[in-house]
This record gives sequence, structure tokens and C-alpha cells, in this order.
Amino acid sequence: MRSPSAVVVSLSSLLLLGCPPTLSQQRGEEHLDAFAAAERHVHHGRLDEAERAYADAAEHAERRIDRDEADYRRSRVLIDQERYEEAVALLIDLGSRRPASRRTGRAIYDAARVLNERMEQPDRANELFEQVMREFPDDGLGTRSLYFRTFTWRDSEDYAAAIAYLDELYPSVRELDLADDVLKLKADIQLEADDRAGARATLEQIVRDHPYPQGHRWDEAIAKLAEMDVEDGHPLVAIRRLERMLERFENTTIIGSYTQTGMPLAQLNIARIYRDELHDYDEADSQFRRVVRRFPDSILHDDAGYERGVMWLEQGERERGCDILRDVVEDFEVGHPRRLAAARVEADCGGE
Repeated sequence: MRSPSAVVVSLSSLLLLGCPPTLSQQRGEEHLDAFAAAERHVHHGRLDEAERAYADAAEHAERRIDRDEADYRRSRVLIDQERYEEAVALLIDLGSRRPASRRTGRAIYDAARVLNERMEQPDRANELFEQVMREFPDDGLGTRSLYFRTFTWRDSEDYAAAIAYLDELYPSVRELDLADDVLKLKADIQLEADDRAGARATLEQIVRDHPYPQGHRWDEAIAKLAEMDVEDGHPLVAIRRLERMLERFENTTIIGSYTQTGMPLAQLNIARIYRDELHDYDEADSQFRRVVRRFPDSILHDDAGYERGVMWLEQGERERGCDILRDVVEDFEVGHPRRLAAARVEADCGGE
């Protein structure tokens, strides 16, 4: 059985990530003194003193935002002290305050995580995960809550229950960012259940109903469909699919359009398909070079250069391949592809 901690970082790490480095200027001398003392106690591992100081800071806060922050940090100390009931009570209280503030959704989510992972109360946790998805669907917490809400079913391989839940949830979030995540998770579960046809249909639904630039899973869905095309023996279908994605990007002038992370990778994968599936090395070379031309700011330039150089080495064109690899070494100061290129230059190009 898989453990949530094997896939998602530890609870304490996530709570730490929930604490941004800067806040608006806090107010009130007594509050500021208590808050500063609490921070010092945490830094030196004095948890009892830190917990009391954060409570004091919350009591003397002049603004709601300062009280919420002190209470939130106090909840983290309570978790570190394994005082889970108190932590959950504080987080639920913080999450119930209205109007919602910058810590509201995070407090509810953290309470659910503690109930689920530390107190083994999944029913109470699921209620809170549901609340996060209803009230805070578009800030990242909704997606994480969705993962944990369906984890038990996936872990026990009760795929039908997970899919039924997602099908019931989808209509209520259809117009939200969370809808893309619901469908992507459904497709992932269908693949786990060996339902490739169902997964294809779900991925096609993402492409159709949640398109670029609004849909944030659009590029992932197309990339997965192309991968399945190759697996099913249809590399040209995969190439056409990826090219349509890139043409949509290049021809879009809608306000809010942007380069999704999967787009440069799609160009790189087109080159790989020509190389590995069609063995058309000249066309693969052209497609590798298009990574740079189409996406001048992409971080994949060194990957494309390295793979292009190695391709020609392996086709027996030593001089051509070595020239390309030397360019990678010269043009990039750091990075895994650069290290690989340097190793191949040393091994195959006389170390020049």
C-alpha cells in the first residue's frame, strides 16, 4: 500500500511552506514584542515558551490579520508538540472566522491533514477537505484536498468508487480551475485501472472543454494523449496532435495567453518521436533546433542540444555530433545536460 507521505511532502514541511516570508506591517507594541519573542523561542527549539508567546501575541493583536497569523503559527507549534486536539481546534476556529482572510483556507486544510495523518480520523478530515474544495477551489489547496479526498480509494484500488466520486463532483466545479484537476485525476485513475479507452475519453474532454489559455491541464492532457498514441503504434498521430497544440499557442492572441510548461516539451517530444519511432534523423535534427527557435526562453535548450548531438554520434557522424556537444558545453555553464555533454565530449570526441 502506498503512503501519502511517499507522494506528498511531510505535513510539517507543507505547513512551513504555508508561511510566506513577508507579511504586512504588524501593529501594536505588546503584540510585536510577544510575536518576536515567540519567533526567537521557535528558533531555539523552546516550544512551550513559543506556544505561550504566540497565544499572547494573538491576544494583544490590534488587527484581525495579526491575530490570525499569531494563531496560525501557534497551531504549528502545537503540532510539533503533538498536541493535536488543541491544534485542530485552533485551526478550525481560525478557519471559521469571516470574512475569509489569507489564512482561512490554509487553516481548514491543515486541520484536515492533522486529522487524517496524525489522529487517524478520516471522516472528519474528509469533511474539511470537502469544505476546502467548496470554498477555496482555485488557490492550490483545492487540488491538494482533492488528492487526499480520493487517496483511500486509490490506495485500496477501489477505482470505481474514486471515479464515481469525481463524476459526482465535476458538475459542481465545472466552471472553476478545479474542474481541470478533477478530470486529470479521473484520467490518471482510469489508467491505474487499465481503462485506456476511458482515460482517452477523459483526456479528450479536458482538451475539448477546458482549452488553452484558460485550461491549465490542457497541455498535459495533449501530451498524455500523444504518449498513448506512440504506445499504440501511431507516432504520426502523436506528432499531429502535438503540432496542433503548438499551432494553437502560436496563433492565440487572447488576453491571458501564455506559454504553458508542456509546450516546449511538446516540441522536444516531436523531435524524439522522429528520432526514436520514425528514425528520420534529419527531421529530428530540425525539430530539436525548433525548440530554441519556437521557445527562446525555454529551459530545455540544453536538453535539445545534448540529445541532438548524441543522436548524430550514434548515427556515426562523429564530427557533427561532437561539434553540437561542444556547443552545449560552451553555451551552458551548469546543468545536467551540460555535464552529460562534457562526458560524451571526453569519451567520444578526444576530450577536445
